[in-house]
Amino acid sequence: MRGSEIVEKLGMTHQGVRQLLIKLHAQGRVRFADLENPFWIVMHVNDKTSLLSRDEERVLSAIPQEYATDAKNIGLAARVPERKVHQILERLLLRRFVEAPYGLRGHRLYRITNAGLQHPQCAQSALRAQAPRPPVESDRIRKVLSAIFDSGELRIIE
Repeated sequence: MRGSEIVEKLGMTHQGVRQLLIKLHAQGRVRFADLENPFWIVMHVNDKTSLLSRDEERVLSAIPQEYATDAKNIGLAARVPERKVHQILERLLLRRFVEAPYGLRGHRLYRITNAGLQHPQCAQSALRAQAPRPPVESDRIRKVLSAIFDSGELRIIE
């Protein structure tokens, strides 16, 4: 839980909650995601949820579920440099928070999985990355290519 959420629930000041959290940490009842900024995320000491770094959290929150997009657009939405986004996406793939089908041009595209959506650090209100620019400009061709991409394969009569 974030420190600001605790402030809202308890109706205390930020300073009062900060002092309370430091006492609970000293007693071994809570742990902090970041010791430099203990107010960022506070967890019960027995909570085994895997934590993401701030950049990983921003990248995960920027990945859409409705469509797949590329690392460049994810980096722009998350405000993380593209070279760093590739490293983060690989780590998210290993944790199965993201899937990576290949697009029409053979480039890797990314889409968030249900496990990624369920992660407590995935911000539902975050700005989502835009879809990559299609290889064609015609709406009819784009619809046909999207249908083929979504189903995997189609016959002409379908």
